[in-house]
Amino acid sequence: MPTCSCGNAADGAGDFCARCAALQTLELPQDATDKEVKEAYRVLVKVWHPDRFHGDEKLKQAADEKLKALNSAYLFLTSRAGSAQRRRQQAKRPQPEASASQKMDPQAHAQPIRRRQLRLPTGTLLKLAVIACILLVGWFILSALDSFLASDPATGPIYSELRVGVKERFHEGMESLWSETGARLHALVPRKGGSASQNPDDAHPAPVNLRPYITAGLTQQEVIAVLGTPTSSSESELTYGPSDLEFTNGNLSGWNIAASSPIRVKLWPDAPVNPKLASFKIGSTKNEVLVVQGTPSYFSDAMFGYGGSVVYFVNGRVASWKNDPTTVPLRVASR
Repeated sequence: MPTCSCGNAADGAGDFCARCAALQTLELPQDATDKEVKEAYRVLVKVWHPDRFHGDEKLKQAADEKLKALNSAYLFLTSRAGSAQRRRQQAKRPQPEASASQKMDPQAHAQPIRRRQLRLPTGTLLKLAVIACILLVGWFILSALDSFLASDPATGPIYSELRVGVKERFHEGMESLWSETGARLHALVPRKGGSASQNPDDAHPAPVNLRPYITAGLTQQEVIAVLGTPTSSSESELTYGPSDLEFTNGNLSGWNIAASSPIRVKLWPDAPVNPKLASFKIGSTKNEVLVVQGTPSYFSDAMFGYGGSVVYFVNGRVASWKNDPTTVPLRVASR
């Protein structure tokens, strides 16, 4: 039978045992702690959430598969089977020889006290399920209210400015709570045969190599989790070859992506816009320019760049532009 590099038997799905394959899915080393597993899972779930790719069906399907792989890996590593396999792996590592003082001291060989694994009673699980349902219904109600206030001419201009920060924090908290609650509930539900272990093939499906989009609002840690180690970095900037990513207060706020760069960026409108717009004009919003021209290769608070063409904004609305038809022509309304 083939053996994994950690000393455990490979499970037939490759050269890795189930635990090492799950760690590889979460991009972690063999000696990763429970805390590192939880942190890596939270970051990768944010990066690969399918709602971020609603503009690209192929990428959304890839994100769905990646999210399934992340959930399966996390569930296995936090299950009894994953914990037992880690203990077997640690037991097979060579132990340092005891010193003379330790041999003389019987307390030095005392076995550590094992803590009992906490099991939640059925009533607690039911309460968690009810709370999750209430949060989900609340999310739908707030989403409907959000759409109404944003589209109403009387409230739209004021509400659009106030809602951005609140909505982002609400979605982030809901996403994290829903993912972690679902993972814990699945881990506690016994499988057929009374065992919490999973099919090894479900624990680590084939990894998805397709990189997701980078978008505004991501932290430096989230960007590095997707793109890898940058060429250079500072508190306000990450550089990948000829491309630069700018950060304000720790969040991605602008970029300058070279034409030859493999980095994929995407900006989505943050308010309702007519999707059939064919051109923009002086006074158009940034969202309208995004619908007409798409995601810019150069992005900052004051301008969008498309090749040699540039659109300039003042207070979030088009003030002027420079059109370079030889690179990317701007679709502007005739005056």
